Formats: sequence, structure tokens, C-alpha cells
Amino acid sequence: MTESTASLVNLSRRGVLAALGISAGGLLLGGPSALLAATGDNPASFGPMLSIAADGAITLVVPSSEMGQGTQEALARIVAEELDCDFTKLTVLLPWADPAFSNPAARRQLTANSMSVTGYYTTLRKLGAGARAMLVQVAATRLGVAVESLSVNAGQITGGPKPLSFADVAADAARLPVPANPSLKDPAKFTVIGGKTPRKDLHAKVTGTATFGIDVAEPDMLIAALVLAPHPEATFTATGLHEARKLPGVVATASVKGGVAILADRFWCAHKAAQTVTLDVTASPIAGLSDETLRAGMQAAFDTVEPAPFPNLELGVFPPKLDRAAKPKVLEALATAPRKVEATYEVPHLAHATMEPICCAARVDGTGLLIRGPLQDPSLSRELGAKLTGLPLEKVRVEVTFLGGGFGRKWGTDFVAIAIQAAQAAPGRLVKTVWTREQDFAMDQFRPAFAVRSVAALDKDGRPTAIHSRIAGESISAYHNKAPFPGFEGMADANAAAQLVYGAYAVPQKLIEYHKTDLTVPVGFWRSVTMSQNAFFAESFIDELAFAAGQDQLAFRLAMLESQPRIRAVLEKAAAMIGWKARKPGTGKGKGRGIAFSYAENSFCAIACEVTVKGKALKIDRIASAFDCGLAIDPVSTEGQISGGIVFGLQAALWGEVHFADGRPTAENFGDYRMPLLADVPPIDVALIPGGTRPGPVGEASTPVFAPALCNAIADAGGPRIRALPIARTLDI
Repeated sequence: MTESTASLVNLSRRGVLAALGISAGGLLLGGPSALLAATGDNPASFGPMLSIAADGAITLVVPSSEMGQGTQEALARIVAEELDCDFTKLTVLLPWADPAFSNPAARRQLTANSMSVTGYYTTLRKLGAGARAMLVQVAATRLGVAVESLSVNAGQITGGPKPLSFADVAADAARLPVPANPSLKDPAKFTVIGGKTPRKDLHAKVTGTATFGIDVAEPDMLIAALVLAPHPEATFTATGLHEARKLPGVVATASVKGGVAILADRFWCAHKAAQTVTLDVTASPIAGLSDETLRAGMQAAFDTVEPAPFPNLELGVFPPKLDRAAKPKVLEALATAPRKVEATYEVPHLAHATMEPICCAARVDGTGLLIRGPLQDPSLSRELGAKLTGLPLEKVRVEVTFLGGGFGRKWGTDFVAIAIQAAQAAPGRLVKTVWTREQDFAMDQFRPAFAVRSVAALDKDGRPTAIHSRIAGESISAYHNKAPFPGFEGMADANAAAQLVYGAYAVPQKLIEYHKTDLTVPVGFWRSVTMSQNAFFAESFIDELAFAAGQDQLAFRLAMLESQPRIRAVLEKAAAMIGWKARKPGTGKGKGRGIAFSYAENSFCAIACEVTVKGKALKIDRIASAFDCGLAIDPVSTEGQISGGIVFGLQAALWGEVHFADGRPTAENFGDYRMPLLADVPPIDVALIPGGTRPGPVGEASTPVFAPALCNAIADAGGPRIRALPIARTLDI
């Protein structure tokens, strides 16, 4: 990978797509015409997303799922900016599964990897600009004036003999040919993008009228309660089904993936009947699993599993050049160094713990299959529905509700499959499958546990000359049977290994290796994916090198980031926000400060943290974050995402840990998986730094940075160096 800021990407996610030449600036279905072409049945419709009613009301179907991160607001602002409409008259709707809604960055319709805004940005600008051009063309024709003489503001077209509104010309405009390359605004003239008005989803959520997956209802609907084995691939025999079918309200039972479903006319009837059913497990992939065997398996992998390397990427060419580290040179640099520093780290499995437990509704009838629920991947859910029912894809409709939190869990489709299987037991009726909180925890697709061994060489001046980091843990890609990215065959899983050593740091020799560990635990994507563990590993180790060199932690980092102005800017800003003054690390005498950063494509986040440590007692005094995402489409939501991501990372750093015993996870509810209360959250200050005219990813940026910043502050205060999360294992909070 080159050392320029432009080439820095998070290789585990969106960056891999960019590296493979899948540009976020591409056009849906080949161009804006796919979105703007009149549909025939509605002459004021500008394709599947945008329509203008006779009264001037504008409706936009937002193609992404809304799980609290603000995609509805941000994507609506992008369209409205170029359309020059009255933003207060624009209404947003949740999407359904449709190839026309595919995210250009992923080439499918999904909401993940913080790529909604970055993926749709150019396409939605062209959608708004193209519709605007068509509206102005009709107005110019009617008024008998040149297009250039007209101007648009808040849905009003002026400059001719009389003003016209969008409503006056929409029906005719929707029939015009779509302009191939509509003129886009100069970002300096943006007014809607970057504005601070109430979010479009705010009223519905405050008044309780928003429909989340758990709210789905219709007359004659059935509720399905579940009885689940400890693993989706476990084999079992079910007893008590006959008795359950006799209970009041019970309509049917069904075999589903990993268990059975009890269908009744009310939840409590289904739940009570489910309690009479017992699954006698005959075999389970995690039989006998415990915390001890998990840790032993990861540590053994370092010696028994041949490591796979993870490369840096040269993004200036396509296909991207893979820059493979020269292992002999790295090992030689370590062997001949005046000084070596070694450290081992560990993080546990983490639950998603979304506010809304898993749920999904489905109906199979003569018209086909309907799936309705809180989904991050509606296109894959639709494909799964066709596969399970044998129906053609066009007979499967998927409707997306609001999500009460997703964090990657609702990118999975295991709960969708169970909902479909339950619905097949009651044809013609909508069946809503509701997981209990206990089942939500026990059958989660956890963030994998990982162990790391790192070693670095320091020269006589304390500068790192080589870093070799090895990571062991389960592969998310392998668990979900995902093939490697083209060109990455035989290399480490990016979801485990990417950025274990930051490419941004100017260290001459760097080597990342992955020891794949087959732990058989159900695992999946968790907010910030790879970086959720690797920012902790990478930035904790850099801090340890600063301690070993006796150099101020901030100055130590900046010396290796001379070619990274945007990273330097967020680090220096975050440090200034807490009044950072250079001194020898570890001399805080009970008061410490720590700093860390993480980055992805066009997104740079730094966090500085102040703490007080007295004996085993830890108090977090304050947190400051500086964030550069290029262009902030919705600054209020951006600040909220950074603050919220910090709180999400705080929970994982302090208490997040899923234990295993006797072949199953032990967490049953929030009593076993502590979440932060308002009193647990210290003051958080966020500063947004404008870094360009294109937006970068936001939703996952701050989550992985908090743990290393906090642990570095603890060490600076004279407390223990935390190498195993959560911190509650070591200190009292």
C-alpha cells in the first residue's frame, strides 16, 4: 500500500471493494435513466425512488435500511440538494427489495459497512439533478424562454413570465428523456447538505407511529415462539410437541433451522406452549466448549496452524497490486535490532445486544411469499425466500421496516429463514416470529474472539524499524462459507487480519499473519468488523513502543505520520481538546491521558481520553473525539454517530464479554451482559473537521478507537497495561 492518504482504506470492508475497482461513484443499473425513467402507471414518477404528486408533495423511497444511523435523512438531503426542492415537503419511505435500489459500492441492496452515503452519493446527486433538469426543460418550453434563464429554489421555477412550481410541470417532465450527464452543483453552494434541520424520521419515532419489525401486525396474524438448540447445526429430538399443540391458542408447530416453532394467535400463548417443549440435543458443533477451551484453541493455533499473510495494496493500478511483505527481511530486522518489544493481547466474543430483539414476519400464499422485518440485507433475504419456497424471485416480496439497532446482526439471514419456515406451517396467514431476549443472546452471531502476538524492533533512537503481528481466531468468512475476494486466495481473511499493523505508519518493515482457528462458534459482522479488535491491538502496541522509547505518545505517533496530514489533523485536534502537553509517558501519577486513531476510506477518527486511577478504581474523566469524514451530509447525525459509537465502544471495552460453558453461551439477558447507563457515560466532546468535498463513512468510525485510547490512558496514569479486554477483568469501574 502506498503511504499517501488517498490510498488508505479499511481493507476488511468497503476498502476491499474499492481495491477491486468497484467504485462508489458508479451508477445504479448503468446510469440515472434507470431511476428517472417514467414508470407508465404514474406520470409524475421519476423511477422507482422519486415521485412528485399533483399537490407538489415529493416522495423519496430511501434504498437503505434505517437503524438509527440517519441514512433516511442523509440520502434525502443528497437528492433534495440537487433537486432544489422544498425539503420540508419531501417525505421519505422505507424500501422494499428491488435491484433498482442496489448500492453501487456493493452491487446489491444492503445496509452495512458504513457505505450507504458513500455508495449512493454520486448516484443520488445525479437523480436529483436529472429530475431538476427535466422539470426546468418543461417549464422553459411552456414559458417560451431559454432553460438558462430559469432558476429553481424550494420547488419554484422562476425567471420567466410567471413562476411555475414542480407540481405544475412534474407530469410532463417525467415523460422526457433523461439527461445523460446532468450538471451537478458546486459543493460550495450546498444548503441542504450540511444543514441542521430535524430528521425526517424524528416525528414518527417520538410519537410512536414508526413501524419497527416488532410492530408488524395485521388481522388474523399468528405469532411464532421458538425452542432453539445451542447451535444452528445441532441435531436433536423434540419432546412435548403433541402436548403443546393442545394448548389454547396454538395453531401449528413447525420444524425450523436449529429448533422448532410454536404458532399461536398471541405471543404469550405461543411462549407458554414453547415452554412445554424440550430439545434433547444429540450432537452440537460446540459441545463441551468453554472459555478455557476457546482460549487454549487460539493459543495453540499460533504453533499448529500455518499462518496466512495479509498484504498491503497498491491502489494506483487495476487490478490492484498486492504488496506482500518480505517475511525474511522482517525477521532479520527483528533479529538484529538493538531492542525488541513484545506483547500479547486478547479480546473475547461480543454480543450485538440490539435494543430490538430478533424478529421477522412472513406469509406464504397463492400470490407468493411476503417477508417483512428489520433487515440489513433485503436482497439476500429475497434470494433466500425463493430458495426455501421454490418460488421464482419475482414472486417474493421483501419489505423493510425500521430497525431497532442492527450493528451487523440483522445483516444475517438466519432469522429470516426461520420466519419463512414457520410461515410455511400456516399458509395464507402472516406469521411473526419473535425471539426472546434470552434466545437473542444465546443464538447470536458473535463478534469472534481473537488473540494476538506482536513484536517490534526499535533502533537506537527508539524509532520502530519492523513490526510483526500475528492474530488467531475464527474466520467470519469461513463460517458463512464466503469465497475469498478474487486475487486474495491463499491470503488471510481480511475480516480478521486487516490493519493489524496500520499501513499509515511509516515503519520500514511490516508483516501481518493470520492463524485461522476453527472454534465452530456462530460468528458474524459486528459494528466496525475487523477494526473492532485490530484498532485495540494496533494502537495499544504502538503505545507500548512509545513507553519503551520513553517518548510522548502523541509525538511518537506523529513522527511516523508525516505523509498523513488528515490523520495528523484529527490526532492533534483531539489532543488539544483535552489540553495535551508533551511529557514522558506513564508519569501521570494517577491522572492519565491516552490517544488512539483509526481510519478507513476518506474517514479519520481520533479519540483522546483522560482518566483517574486509584488502586483498582478507574474513573473516566472525559472523552474528546476529532473526526474527518470529508463532507458531512448531516452534521447533527454525524456528531451523534461519533458519540454513539464511542458509547458502543465503551460498553465493549469496559464490560463486553460472552462467556461459554458446557457447550453454550452463558449470557441470558442484560443481567449477564452489562450495558452502560447514563451515569456510566462521561462527558463526550466531538469536533468535526472538514476534509474534502466527498463524504466518507461515519457509523463505525469511533467504535474501535475508544478501547485503545482508554487503555493507553490507564497505563499513562500509572495503572496496569490492559492487554485483555474487557477492562472489568482488571479494574473496578
